Amino acid sequence: MIVPRATYRLQLNKNFTFVDAEALVPYLSNLGISHVYLSPILKAQPGSTHGYDTVDHNQLNPELGSLDDFRRLIAVLRQHEMGAILDFVPNHMGVGGADNGLWLDVLKHGANSQFADWFDIEWHPPRPDLEGKILVPFLGQSYAQSLLNGQLRLDGDGADFAVWANGKDKLPIRTEDERRLLKQHGTTAAVVAALNGTPGQASSWTRLDALIADQHWRIAHFSVAADDINYRRFFVNSELAGIQIEHIEVFAHAHSLIFSLIGEGLVDGLRIDHVDGLLDPKAYLETLRAKSPRPIYLVIEKILAPHELLRPDWPVDGTTGYEVGAQLTRLLMCGDAEPALDAVYQDFVGTVTGLETEAYRCKLRVMDNELFAELSSLARHFMRCAMSVPATRDMTGASIRRALREIIAHLTVYRTYMDDHGTSERDRREIGVAVAKAKRAMPQIQPALFEFVAALLCRQLTARYEVTLVNAAIARFQQYSGPVMAKGLEDTALYRLNRLIALNEVGAHPDRFAISIDAFHDANQRRLQTHRHNMIATSTHDTKRSEDTRAAIASIADEPALWESSVVDWRLQLNGIGAQTVAPNDLYLFFQLLLGGWPINGEPADLGHRLKNSMIKSLREARQRSDWGVNNTTYETSVCDFIDRALSHAPFMTSFHAARTRFVVITRRKGLIQVVLKLTIPGVPDIYRGTETWEQSYMDPDNRRPVDFSSLGNSLNDPDPRLDEKLILTQTLLHFRRQHPDLFAAGSYEPLDCGANRLAFQRQYDGNRIVVCADLSSGHVGAPLLEASVPDLKSMTVVYGDVAGPVIVLGGDAID
Repeated sequence: MIVPRATYRLQLNKNFTFVDAEALVPYLSNLGISHVYLSPILKAQPGSTHGYDTVDHNQLNPELGSLDDFRRLIAVLRQHEMGAILDFVPNHMGVGGADNGLWLDVLKHGANSQFADWFDIEWHPPRPDLEGKILVPFLGQSYAQSLLNGQLRLDGDGADFAVWANGKDKLPIRTEDERRLLKQHGTTAAVVAALNGTPGQASSWTRLDALIADQHWRIAHFSVAADDINYRRFFVNSELAGIQIEHIEVFAHAHSLIFSLIGEGLVDGLRIDHVDGLLDPKAYLETLRAKSPRPIYLVIEKILAPHELLRPDWPVDGTTGYEVGAQLTRLLMCGDAEPALDAVYQDFVGTVTGLETEAYRCKLRVMDNELFAELSSLARHFMRCAMSVPATRDMTGASIRRALREIIAHLTVYRTYMDDHGTSERDRREIGVAVAKAKRAMPQIQPALFEFVAALLCRQLTARYEVTLVNAAIARFQQYSGPVMAKGLEDTALYRLNRLIALNEVGAHPDRFAISIDAFHDANQRRLQTHRHNMIATSTHDTKRSEDTRAAIASIADEPALWESSVVDWRLQLNGIGAQTVAPNDLYLFFQLLLGGWPINGEPADLGHRLKNSMIKSLREARQRSDWGVNNTTYETSVCDFIDRALSHAPFMTSFHAARTRFVVITRRKGLIQVVLKLTIPGVPDIYRGTETWEQSYMDPDNRRPVDFSSLGNSLNDPDPRLDEKLILTQTLLHFRRQHPDLFAAGSYEPLDCGANRLAFQRQYDGNRIVVCADLSSGHVGAPLLEASVPDLKSMTVVYGDVAGPVIVLGGDAID
């Protein structure tokens, strides 16, 4: 197995192809990268900007290039002694549009399709009109309105007839209906003319309406999915349908091309997307390891709760590193500032709900709305178990659903991992805690309901209940709790609690303010012992804010008094231009986003546009004053208009820049400390495209904007120490890792006592040693000084801070 030394994430799409990546290889080699880490490369929906909507596992995405293009990319990487890691999606496929042949076959043939059980579909839902059908909730208007407006039209090519929704979503007609229509009308053109009506004339569409009613699918408005969806989705995205990768034939099909690339020596590793969506993650990973044509580096996208550790028996090299990025943010946070910032936030916005309560409310909200259909389906699985035994036959579907809803709302991990071999003590403890909290929160629910659910989940009833029913109920529970946590906590609660949004991140919890130096040491030592090749990620395509945006916002904790006086002054200044029309919590968010997004170097080109888009997305994710399903465009427009006025309000901008100057000094210092730690602690550092230099992005799609690699290349070849210090430091340390790979891959990690507020450690291997010392003192200011010469290990020194009190020292025999 080839273990990466350092990875560099590239986002491939039609505007950044294999050929573009190939041209970038010399730059990445010069930077010191060992592996490019590519977003999904299999055929996706046309125009996909991310690649997670795979439509064909046996083709490369033609928008990215051909197989020969990919081979040339790998050949150039090999010439530079580099390799490639691929992002792979085993949980779901893209099912919108007209490009997924497997899905189209299921739509055409229904439960009789040879691929019917490849997707996770409930063919016998409670609604009679969905019996044997698939709900397809892709319409932007109601079914009746779409039919009347001509947004549903029949078309055909020979005998291949389909209804097209909105001109892009293909809905195949049953074979028997195709034959009947051709027999009646003679030609394809005649069939099309006879069935399609005239937009605006309702009576002209009755024949097409009747034909649609007979199909194996039911087309509907997108909002219908919340109540009636009958296939497993990726979270709440109806255009991503879950596949049953645990089936042997599905696994073989989905991995055929990937294994071919691995066997050919083109791919060194895989990053497995959304592992918690799988029926049995451990079994999948074991199968992947066993069937891979050669040993590979294998990491998983797994979000760990604060108290949760990666399962030691999973055959992986680690996670993609969200948890490490969260630790670095908290390590550099000034913990003493928490009470002061609590007070500032409450004074500004009013009463603040704690994270546990807010997350609980948000999880309930998402289960009552966007994920209600899945909750109802889950309850039916448990009800089938209950109905099968007289002792629990009186338990109704509605009462079981209420109990499940409450237990899942109190679950503190994304999911449990109970399998055919039983339930671990760890999982029993998680279920037990959630059930105890649920009982206290909802005493009006019969305790026997909670006890039944808990006993079934912990497999304490298998002797009395049919095993297949129990297995199905447990599987559905475990595949449901993750989306609830993701949508409830990550995508709702974290957009409501804006005390310090540098802490509101994937894999982080905003109520966990700072981490001690000792706790950071413990985490590094544990990683070295259990998953020494775990990724270390500080920015990814999924992070809500880039590492430098977070660092800028986190600098607030070093100067809470300055922040308090600033936000009070700013609100007063802006009240005259409409600040009072913006909810206080949203205004507080705006101030932090402005501070975090204003470039450390230079002037912003399009910050106003990006800020407005970020604010709108934040408002919709928070689901308080707007929402994705029902947009409050009036409020969104007023917020955007206010932002425009604020950015052109001279007194406010003068005050903002006066405060920002102080925060930038802190941001630079802590941002560079983060770079050093990321590149020296145990693990494999991953650099997200463009973040090797100062880069301040918001959540996607902002963090997927094109990167000016030409300018980066020029800066790397001829850096300006005043502007490019992060780039210089990154290259320096990556080259150092290249020169001494064993020191970082297998070297020890030994904490050193360097005094209060100083983090220090050394790593040793085979006679080589590196020492790192970082001054984490609040408000430390020093003139930037950077020496980036690295002739050899023993003489390497990198200093940032003032000469009298160095902040970071690498190498040498002492820490002075």
